Amino acid sequence: MSDRAVFFAPMQTAPRRISGYTLVEVLIVVVIVSVLATLSAPLFSFLRAKAGQATCISHLRVMGIGFNTYLQDHGNVWPQVPEELLEDEEREGKWWWNALKDHGVAESHWACPSDPASKMKTEDKEKHFVTSYLVTQFDEFPGTAFRWQQPWVMETGSFHGSGKGPNMLMPDGSIQQGAIYLGPP
Repeated sequence: MSDRAVFFAPMQTAPRRISGYTLVEVLIVVVIVSVLATLSAPLFSFLRAKAGQATCISHLRVMGIGFNTYLQDHGNVWPQVPEELLEDEEREGKWWWNALKDHGVAESHWACPSDPASKMKTEDKEKHFVTSYLVTQFDEFPGTAFRWQQPWVMETGSFHGSGKGPNMLMPDGSIQQGAIYLGPP
């Protein structure tokens, strides 16, 4: 080494950059997310309505299977509701559920998810039976339910907003919407 002192020039460092996002960048992201949420909200309500309609149709199909197995087990004779129950919708619905529960129709199948009445909660702790469907009353003769071309089960209202009418379970197992077929004129 030599006697000369070695002087080092101070090293120039780049200015420190603080990592993060600026307020403008954050606001742009918030605006984009809010626009996307606003555009997708109607789509979610449409999809929820379609899901409710699909569930309702599924419930009617399960009822069709339940009625068919009931008819097979009871000599093709339609279940006969006692007359005193025909005036009380809740008691009649409970009777139908009891008649078909051993044939695969659960209590939840009697309520259409699109029916506002099925979404109402009762204030008291007592459980009420809610049904969204009306069942056709046939006579006690074997095969009547198949001879009459009337729906077996029909919604109590048009909950799906289609304007075509309520969903109906027909004797052949199909689900139809709209006016009841009354036969040839």
